[in-house]
Amino acid sequence: MLHFTQNYHNKVRQIRSFPVFLIFSLLITHSLRGAVCPVGQLVADSGVAKKDTVKHKVKKQPLESKVDYSARDSIRLDATTRIVYLYGDAVVKYQDLELKAAYIEISMDSNIATARGVQDSGKTIGKPEFHQGGDTYNADEIRYNFKTKKGRINQIHTKEGEGYIFGNIVKKDSSGVFYIKNGTYSTCDNKADPHFFIGSTKLKVIPHDQVVTGPAWLVIEGVPTPLAIPFGFFPLTTGRHSGIIIPTYGESAEQGYFLNNGGYYLGLNDHFDMKMTGDIYTNGSWAGRDLITYDDRYHYHGNLQFAYSDTRLPVAESNALTSQSNFLINWQHAQDSKANPYSTFSASVNVASPNFLTTNSYNPSVFLQNTLQSNIAYTRNFPETPFHLALTAQHWENTISDSVNITLPQLTFTVDRFNPAKWFESNPASKNPLNNIGISANLIASNSVSTNASKLFDPNTLDNMKNGLNANIPLTAPFTIAKYFTLTYTLNNTLLTYFETSRESWTGKTDTVLTDHGTQSAWTYNTALALTTNVYAMYSLGVKRAVLIRQVFFPSITLAFQPDYSSATYGYYRYVQSSASDQQTRYSIFQQGIYGGPAAGKQGAVNWALGTNLEMKYRVHTDSGATYKKVKLLERFTVSGGYNFAADSFNLAKIQISGNTTLFKKLAINFNGVLDPYETNSLGNDIDSWNFSNSIGRLTQASVSFSTTLAPGTKKTNSNGTTTQGTNANGTTNVPGAGGTPTNNSAGSGVGFTSPDQYYSYEQMHPEFWAPLTIAPWSVTLYYTYGYSIIEFQKVITQSVMVNGSLQLSKFWYAAANTGYDFTSKQFTSVLLSARRDMHCWELEFSTIPFGFHQNFQLTVHVKAATLADLKLQRKRDWTDTQQYSSQ
Repeated sequence: MLHFTQNYHNKVRQIRSFPVFLIFSLLITHSLRGAVCPVGQLVADSGVAKKDTVKHKVKKQPLESKVDYSARDSIRLDATTRIVYLYGDAVVKYQDLELKAAYIEISMDSNIATARGVQDSGKTIGKPEFHQGGDTYNADEIRYNFKTKKGRINQIHTKEGEGYIFGNIVKKDSSGVFYIKNGTYSTCDNKADPHFFIGSTKLKVIPHDQVVTGPAWLVIEGVPTPLAIPFGFFPLTTGRHSGIIIPTYGESAEQGYFLNNGGYYLGLNDHFDMKMTGDIYTNGSWAGRDLITYDDRYHYHGNLQFAYSDTRLPVAESNALTSQSNFLINWQHAQDSKANPYSTFSASVNVASPNFLTTNSYNPSVFLQNTLQSNIAYTRNFPETPFHLALTAQHWENTISDSVNITLPQLTFTVDRFNPAKWFESNPASKNPLNNIGISANLIASNSVSTNASKLFDPNTLDNMKNGLNANIPLTAPFTIAKYFTLTYTLNNTLLTYFETSRESWTGKTDTVLTDHGTQSAWTYNTALALTTNVYAMYSLGVKRAVLIRQVFFPSITLAFQPDYSSATYGYYRYVQSSASDQQTRYSIFQQGIYGGPAAGKQGAVNWALGTNLEMKYRVHTDSGATYKKVKLLERFTVSGGYNFAADSFNLAKIQISGNTTLFKKLAINFNGVLDPYETNSLGNDIDSWNFSNSIGRLTQASVSFSTTLAPGTKKTNSNGTTTQGTNANGTTNVPGAGGTPTNNSAGSGVGFTSPDQYYSYEQMHPEFWAPLTIAPWSVTLYYTYGYSIIEFQKVITQSVMVNGSLQLSKFWYAAANTGYDFTSKQFTSVLLSARRDMHCWELEFSTIPFGFHQNFQLTVHVKAATLADLKLQRKRDWTDTQQYSSQ
């Protein structure tokens, strides 16, 4: 027997010569009895005998396809034992299976491959890796039968879903199921020494499906705990799948024992799923929620949520319970921009009963919210035309006043501005002044109702609906005068059409308002002529113009005219007897209309405004020479007023002052004020007498606010590879992962957070999601506001401050605080404190509202991975346990 070998240890290269290769090929051919085995392949008999004088028995095909193999160092074939030995980075491929190891031997008779590592300097290197499909298995030794597809693995370590499985002795059957003796399961990626694991004497692993265990127990930091189960199931299915949502349990001092957020998740397909959860308490309180999510890529996506709660709370000093039912409807829908270039549909619906947010939320930014708004819109653009169509439905609700306003539907048809004179212009470059005349159009048809939320569904609500049409055709004509002035003529034409008007009559005792049915229209117009310009001023300071200050003024003066539509000529106003003394009172027949009615009183006014901004440039010397840097000192400052020559009294309008700026690119400042030029009587009402003795008017209203966000600078990589410091526009840093971008594949991936409190708020709304928290080392947001007003000779001052801050105390500790203080009432508006500890595969969370309404705290230690989301320890005290209730 001739052996063609290569020394593994000294790595002598293989010597190929034609005579030796010919003899070697003949020996292999004779030993395999007709089977052909080129170097690097093992193939089955073709099953067809060649025509020869000697007849051979046709051998059955032992394998379904060929076996490819290779090795970096050497390959040796023992023709007697029919075993192929592979040394150094050996690789064997069969169908979707790939086996890698430092040493592999293949038996051609038994179709068994054995792989193991080798010793090198006292260490085992090249341990086997078993790849099949998208799965990878690491082990100390692997034996695999290509024909039966069964195998035996010693010391396996593999990742399944979010978990890691380790086993001493493992058997694999032909269907791909693994049977493990003395195995462990953990979501901790510390392979050498996991921080926790679930141990079991027997495990059955069905890849991409589930792990089934026999008796299992929890081990933390190598210490077995008394937490044990007779058997267990751990899902491994990737993607969307249906299943039970395990509730959290606990005890409330006011509502008894409870199960919260339990239910069922229904993953119907890749475009639609549903989550149904609920709460139940032993005192009778309960809540139910249904969240439907849908997504059709390149078309639309959104979610629809229904919630209903029945909260029963004890009455102080009584055994009775108060029952309060609340509901919530939330719908968010968005159309993909690629779906249709000419039409869009969007929806943002947020409807709730007045006390739903108060009784069902723990987030101060949510339960302190007192207004709810909704908007549903469909828009249609007609290509190559100036026409646009929009159909909308709107909702506004104030939970404190219990008032609600619904507009359903509202149709808007608009025509873009066009220049009629250009239709008759043959020369496109003509500078004819008439070409500046532009006309546009806007038509709105609305139907709305305003009532209390408790009376919204009463039958009488429909009788109180207001509807009408508002058509507006503005004409504008700007002209340039003397190169520096712009003179703009404006003519607004408005047509109001209502299907009902008001009629008042005197019954002898009271004034009765009746409704006249029938279409009634009112045509109004007003015109204005405005002159505007810009004036630039430059000031230089310092030596050799080291500092330059540029100021721009924006003066404007407007002549406005509007007729008196209360005149009897128009018929829009009527008179009614208001008392037994025959005193007449004027009223508008359109006073109940959705758009109101034509204004009373003639307008022949001169309105003026003066705006300005202020910028500074200072010289900076660089390597390339001297240059200037620009700093905004005042972004906008405006003073406006007017005088109405046509009015009988109170000709002078109130003076309006407003402005804003940003200092040092950090501190935003906004301010405004109102100056009243008239004196007041003893009742606090204005009288027709100017108050210019000591000033230009009385300050009746003013407010100023300051806001800033502070955060440390971070390193940015330039195109040349150097780094600079910088921050984002919102003050958060640009470190990788800053903003809390999730790094796992959970449904919450892609959601960004700038502080732990934002993460906490998101987690309260989406408890099934988890994302690792990575934020800026620290950030502080400050907002201060000061308000001043005069009401009945009394000065009313409001002053408050809000602070939101986050801090990374150490590499694994995060803390955040949200609070506000009202200086007028001398009390905190809301306080939320939270902290978070990253413990590698575990996480500790703490949050509390220490005082005020909704006092509560919550402490949770849980596993990060969603697979073991129910493996947690939680302690909390609900706000209902710290709040006193009465029968009111």
